[in-house]
Amino acid sequence: MIKITYKENITQAYYDDLSKRKFKKEENKTLEEIYNEKFKSNFGYELSDLVYGSFERLKEIKQKLGVMSDSDVKNIFNYETKFQPIISKFFEKNIEIHTCYYCNIDSVNVFNDFKGESKNGFTLDHVLDKGSYPYLGLSLYNFVPSCYVCNSKLKRSQQIDDISPTSNAFNFNEKVKFKTFMNNENLQIKIVEDFNVLLKEDFSDIYQKYIEVFELNGRYEYYKYRVIEMINKRKEYPDSRIKELAKLTEKTEEEVKQDLFGEYLFENDKLHKRPLSKLIKDISNELGIL
Repeated sequence: MIKITYKENITQAYYDDLSKRKFKKEENKTLEEIYNEKFKSNFGYELSDLVYGSFERLKEIKQKLGVMSDSDVKNIFNYETKFQPIISKFFEKNIEIHTCYYCNIDSVNVFNDFKGESKNGFTLDHVLDKGSYPYLGLSLYNFVPSCYVCNSKLKRSQQIDDISPTSNAFNFNEKVKFKTFMNNENLQIKIVEDFNVLLKEDFSDIYQKYIEVFELNGRYEYYKYRVIEMINKRKEYPDSRIKELAKLTEKTEEEVKQDLFGEYLFENDKLHKRPLSKLIKDISNELGIL
């Protein structure tokens, strides 16, 4: 649900890292050499299109080439046997990974072990299934750093209507919002049974399959207690109290709100850094905090 932003020049670095890798079983030729000899004329695309083409480009290629079972293609573009450690290390070094980009529930990060060596606590999901489309098995924009639940327990090889956090058009955060819905006749929220929190998309259903595949509404049910905590804090700190604190501390009202409710709520580009940040930000808007 959080869009992925890559650092500058990452695409060429990624391509260079992969394309120069050699295959001992293929006369010690590089991926680039093998592709140009065996596949380029049939595929009609440059290797760079497959390796670091935009997600929109990958969808176009998928549409043209379709499902493929060719064993040669699967062997050359085999993510697991040769490229998995290379690509994982590349993501560790170049991509900011703090929470699952699909759900924003679990922390998925990079850490150092007792030897000081970098390790990862994330999985890399292929948005477009590598089993059906093996030629996209190494595509940078086909990878989403994700948690085990999203990748292995829920999505697996399912398609999500060709929607990806790596896409230029991905705007889940803007189009879909968490909203509270009352169950209580007195319109009071005191316990989790008094209300529901659901993701609602405005004026379209582009992300409905995405929400269903990752079972987001059901999984976020558990975190309703966080909403109650926010409601109670908001009652304790209405706008009048925030103004008082701003005068007492000689801070702006926004700075006081940052201290009370979290600095990252006020910056869209930091949502991926905290678990549940989208939930908290959407509810903060509903409560008039932002």
